[in-house]
Amino acid sequence: MTAYELLTRNLEDIRAMLEDHGCLLNCLKEEGDTPVLLSHSVSGCPYKQRLRETLLETIQALEESRKAFKSKQLEALRKKLIGVLAEIA
Repeated sequence: MTAYELLTRNLEDIRAMLEDHGCLLNCLKEEGDTPVLLSHSVSGCPYKQRLRETLLETIQALEESRKAFKSKQLEALRKKLIGVLAEIA
């Protein structure tokens, strides 16, 4: 990838993020200053949405199996995934 292509791609990403932020501002303007739900979260990137969904499913499965296995490694993994999910949300 050339420097020009990289900058073009980054500019497209910035434009998409600005559009997302504009949508969030409109939602807040219409609905009042209420907590923003995941459905209104920033970034319409389908890969990011799929990653978020997969992380939620994985965390839920680890939570459900927590009592059956009582593994410190699985607990640490679950907490790490929750941290990653918080970062991308």
